[in-house]
Amino acid sequence: MKERTRKQRSFTSELLIWISLLVVLPIVLLMIYFYNNTFSGLKLVEEEKSVLANRAAQLSIVSLGDTISGVTITNGYWEANRQAVLTGDTDWLNKNIRDMLGIVPNVDFVAETNLQGKVLVQAGDVEEFTDMLKYPELLERFKQEESFSGVLNTSKGVALVAVSQVTGDQGVEDAVGILITGRFLNEEIMQALEHTLQTELALLTKTGQFIASSEAVSEDDLKPLLPKLSAGTEQEIFSLERTKSHYLAKVDAPLTDMSGRIIGVIRTQVPSLSTAQAIDGLGKMGLYSLGIMALLLVLVAYLLRQRIILPLRHFTASLEEVAAGRRVDAIPKHVLQAEAEIVSAIQKIMQWNQVLERNVLQRTSSIRSLLDNASQGFLSVGHDLKVKDEYSVECTRIFARNIAGVELPELLYRDNKEEREVLRSILHDYFAERNGLKRELMLSLMPQEVQIGSRILELEVKAIGASDDINPLSPNEDSIMVMLTDISDKRLLENRMQVEQGMLRMVVQAVTHADDCADIARDFERFAQTELAETLAGDETPEEKALSLYKTVHTFKGSFGLLQFNGIVTRLHELESGLQELLGRSDEFTSDELSVFLQAKRLDLWLRDEEELLKQVLGETFDLMGLNQTVKIEREQLYELEHWIEARTVTEEDSQLLERLRAWRYRPIQALLKHYPAYLKEMTDRRGMALHPVLIDGGEVAVDSERYYPFAKSLVHVVRNIVVHGLEPEAQRAAQGKDLRGTVRFDVEHTDGMLQLSIEDDGRGIDLDQLRDKAAKLGLDKAAVSPGDEEDAGMSDQDLLQLIFREQFSTARIVSQWAGRGIGLSAVKEEVDRLGGEIIVTSVPGEGTKFVFLLPDEGAKGENVSG
Repeated sequence: MKERTRKQRSFTSELLIWISLLVVLPIVLLMIYFYNNTFSGLKLVEEEKSVLANRAAQLSIVSLGDTISGVTITNGYWEANRQAVLTGDTDWLNKNIRDMLGIVPNVDFVAETNLQGKVLVQAGDVEEFTDMLKYPELLERFKQEESFSGVLNTSKGVALVAVSQVTGDQGVEDAVGILITGRFLNEEIMQALEHTLQTELALLTKTGQFIASSEAVSEDDLKPLLPKLSAGTEQEIFSLERTKSHYLAKVDAPLTDMSGRIIGVIRTQVPSLSTAQAIDGLGKMGLYSLGIMALLLVLVAYLLRQRIILPLRHFTASLEEVAAGRRVDAIPKHVLQAEAEIVSAIQKIMQWNQVLERNVLQRTSSIRSLLDNASQGFLSVGHDLKVKDEYSVECTRIFARNIAGVELPELLYRDNKEEREVLRSILHDYFAERNGLKRELMLSLMPQEVQIGSRILELEVKAIGASDDINPLSPNEDSIMVMLTDISDKRLLENRMQVEQGMLRMVVQAVTHADDCADIARDFERFAQTELAETLAGDETPEEKALSLYKTVHTFKGSFGLLQFNGIVTRLHELESGLQELLGRSDEFTSDELSVFLQAKRLDLWLRDEEELLKQVLGETFDLMGLNQTVKIEREQLYELEHWIEARTVTEEDSQLLERLRAWRYRPIQALLKHYPAYLKEMTDRRGMALHPVLIDGGEVAVDSERYYPFAKSLVHVVRNIVVHGLEPEAQRAAQGKDLRGTVRFDVEHTDGMLQLSIEDDGRGIDLDQLRDKAAKLGLDKAAVSPGDEEDAGMSDQDLLQLIFREQFSTARIVSQWAGRGIGLSAVKEEVDRLGGEIIVTSVPGEGTKFVFLLPDEGAKGENVSG
């Protein structure tokens, strides 16, 4: 009896001992290891952070020299400065370089030397920059770099120095000297760095200069470290000190100048409250864990015996009965409460699994049948970018081959390497990214349409599964589904509709502007049949011929654009590009080459295609529109008749007869400008803008239509520029507090024998700074300065505005069918010059631009013409 009691106690004790050895002791050791390892890790993290903060502080101090590099380079790249150094003009140097201290902020001293280090001028009284430069390392580095910045230890303290060569304005001339500017490091700068880097800073130089961002660091703290760090044996010294409420991470490192020479020591120190809280929390957690484990030890020992060991014994006996083929009728209490539920759950899981397998097979078969009979192609792609084995039958019809295992970029862009690499890069980035929002953004970068052979396919990409940082998918699970829809017929229908809409607009314009259509058509036929050949046969150089034809073609393109003759507009745009390519050739071209190029274009046939389209729609009406009208009397004969009558005019009745004769060829200027309001409306609608109805005030003024017709035709370039460059989109106008609808108006006046036409808009205005930059790049700003006026160099605003009329002068970045070649306004200027007039341009940024054309009205009185 006594022996049995002892055995029972031994079992319990043994169980507790084994649990202590196998569970409690490892956990305690693990906690001690975890505490030490965590503390070491936190200390290492603080060290890395503090070292990085110290290095960042040093780099920030060095980079402060960049703040004065700009002004140093600006004054170094100064032709006048260069000439002063070459000629030894000390007066100029004292006036313009020495006075920098009083003009340029954040510059405490300045010096300029020749290439041998001889100081030509200095300000700031720094001993090292008097007579001869005391820093030979600057001269050595200057041989390698034209401009640089860094730190120097001067007699007045640590300074941030910027160095630049002295050369011409463009920097292409050889350097003749060295310009040096500097700024002394002070407490204000250190405090700014502390605010930026969120770390306390202090430095102590070998010369005894001490600067700190706060009083938390004293000079006595750094003095013992100066000899050790100055010897160069240690790079950084880290220490982590515990205070009452936090840890203080300190890093001391050598401070070097731009030559790499150690000039002192720099300290950064960062208080870390989170590290102290983490260490204290770990200690408390250890104590709590020990108490909890003691309680759990007793509970686990009891539960192991009552709920596991004893039920397992009975469960084993039951399994032996079942294995022997015997029925188990009575289940012991412990087995019934514990293992019986497990057995029942396993049996249910097996039954559910069988049902699930049958359902999955059935649904998979149904989905595959649905996808195979759909008109879309479905395929999936894994992280290796290859198409998986499962894809719909439509994919086989689209690609006409087995696509399993083929990379998606190779499948979609077989013959386009550039697009193939772009798609491959997007997919690699997608599968490497774990953030769901970023993945969704990357999918939006996938192509929307691709062309496979003659098919145009629309792509829709969906992610399969959901992956994030918490629940990442394995590489085999991570994939995307690509849905392909053949939209070839849709695109073909859209293209046909666009062609029909374009033809409809052309017919409407031809009908509503029949006279203009006839005039422009006759002008183009005359140009293609006679004027082109006359120009090619002229005595001008090939370049002059090409430029003249370029302007004419550009004007015709604008005129036909008014009429919506899109076919010939496209051809004229291509002809422009060809002429521009000839003009831009590095080698000279001949007149024969120009003739061959133009004859191959067959300009005389271009208008026939447009006329045939109009005849198909209008039938006989087309012949009645005036496109083929004939003139009963030649213009020259009419002029001769006018001069003959004028020479014989005696009475008032004779004068009235002369005016009536002149009225035959005079028309209201409204007739020459009437198509522009509709053109402005059409262009703004096409660009998504809103426009008030365009008014032509004074349109009843009568003018010689033959004389002013080329000028009126050239105004298409001004009108087009108003829409392309002047008027803003509605959103931009709303942000500026403007009327959402733009305003364009024409005003015509006739006074003192002058015809004044104004075209005004309320758009964004002309950017004079952009014009000035463009002029500077082309060297036009200097060309406008008279000799001897260099000190007052610079173009007036009106001079700048007149540059927009120069040939091939354009600030547009992209050449389109409507703008960007810089030739349109030059054609307007040419017509104004032909008439002996002038152009005045006024522009206010944000308010609009006004073009005023002053034209002599020779031989006319400006009378109004009714009807």
